[in-house]
Amino acid sequence: MSDLLAALDLGSNTFRLLLAPADPDVSALAARRVWQEFPRLSEGLKPGGRLGAEPLQRAWAALDAFEAVLAAERPRKVLAGATMFARQAADGPEFLAEAARRYGWETTLLSGTQEAFLSAAGVLSSLAPRPSEALIFDVGGRSTEFVKVEGGRIVQTQSLELGVVGLTEQFVSGAPARPEELAAVAAEVRRRLAAAVWRPLSSESILAGTAGTVTTVTAMLLKLPKYDPALINNSVVERQAAETLLAELAAETLERRHARVGLHPKRADVIVAGLAEVVAVLDFFQKDRLTVSDGSLLEGLWLAAAGLTPLEPPSFETPTPAPASVPPSPPSSPEVGP
Repeated sequence: MSDLLAALDLGSNTFRLLLAPADPDVSALAARRVWQEFPRLSEGLKPGGRLGAEPLQRAWAALDAFEAVLAAERPRKVLAGATMFARQAADGPEFLAEAARRYGWETTLLSGTQEAFLSAAGVLSSLAPRPSEALIFDVGGRSTEFVKVEGGRIVQTQSLELGVVGLTEQFVSGAPARPEELAAVAAEVRRRLAAAVWRPLSSESILAGTAGTVTTVTAMLLKLPKYDPALINNSVVERQAAETLLAELAAETLERRHARVGLHPKRADVIVAGLAEVVAVLDFFQKDRLTVSDGSLLEGLWLAAAGLTPLEPPSFETPTPAPASVPPSPPSSPEVGP
């Protein structure tokens, strides 16, 4: 057995594995190694439905590949956390139980609060300096988690049913994407955001984004031929640059998107809905830019495996739905150049 700890983020679109030395300090993450697969386990999933046969086949192939890595590395502990697909699927708990039986891993079906808290822990471990005031958001395949940080402490978490796979399946029929499809995505994001209750966001608060859509957009804007977490962390994406890239991507065929530097081909069909969500989030909170973190739920799960953050978060303010008469989202603030 090696002196390593492993974490797996089992997402609705992407599965990721992280290995880093066991250490009583978050600095061990500097030596992390990460693997990813794109099984899109939530493909076609409806709340309360069952996971599809083909997505399950892809998921088990991805986990078998991870197990081959883990068998060679022999970490002292493996913690796997499942996200929105497992909360939505009737057989989500069954899938996790089977993963634990096959591989001997510790598995957990994360609540929305847990997912948000651990995502924020991963983000805060990566940004330098650590923000004192921030709204962190993590765009996933079926959900987006939001975390409010005040005075350097997490004070509010919430998970909304917004994600790149769900938005694509519901609103985007193909590539190129039609203008009315982009408008429908933006309207749905605004509707979900307007129905939630938010703590005040001061002018000093930063908007910090993480997970595949945000980091992929950053890699494309930086034109990175090879993904580099050191260049992604603490990057700033201007809203104008995001809007320009969205217009370009929406007009492209899948083949044209596949040729783009920084865009993984298996994200090409969902990147437009994901970026449309990011732009809508910027608009709703009237922010002209967002700070980018490579650290996310995966790092948060590793911190939990290392005992550096709790798997069960402390009590936070519990948001309650806003009344049905919620006004429309705030108007866009003036754009700034990249």
